[in-house]
Amino acid sequence: MSEQEPIEAEGTQEQGPVIEEIKVAGRDLVKTVNDLIHEATVRRITVERKGRTLVDLPLPLGVAAGVVLGVYMPVFSAITGLGALLTGCTVRVERDAPAAE
Repeated sequence: MSEQEPIEAEGTQEQGPVIEEIKVAGRDLVKTVNDLIHEATVRRITVERKGRTLVDLPLPLGVAAGVVLGVYMPVFSAITGLGALLTGCTVRVERDAPAAE
């Protein structure tokens, strides 16, 4: 089984945001969240484990990734600590729907 495994994607181009769930090993949690923050289409990141929400990060429109990282640095410190202890988390990613062509 791969360490990052997409579970499900919801939504269509005509509807609102697309929601994707990614299964992540604990040691890859911080890298995965950091990579997602740098993507322009991501609007919300939620980290869950066994049905409980551990972290919910709304990413405001038009905010540079550096500013977001500065504001959420305490949260990332917590994720780093938890990531070493946790085995198998689900990262739920809410993205803007792709533009219709």
